[in-house]
Amino acid sequence: MAEIAQPTPDQISALIKKHGLSRQEAADLLHVSKFTWNGWVSPADNKMSRAMPLAAWELLLIKLGEHEMFGRLP
Repeated sequence: MAEIAQPTPDQISALIKKHGLSRQEAADLLHVSKFTWNGWVSPADNKMSRAMPLAAWELLLIKLGEHEMFGRLP
């Protein structure tokens, strides 16, 4: 099984941009607030910055069909 690496804020932002999602739409996909989402995509030097939990990152990858192991689900 491939190990999931901690995403950077830039990787998270690039993924939602690739799929044409707004921050609110991405937050809704993971059932989190926009405030929480904004913390995950804030630069590391911003006091709001928070690491995205790996489970949330993996779920986002699965839902968007980007997970190496699961691909696009029906």
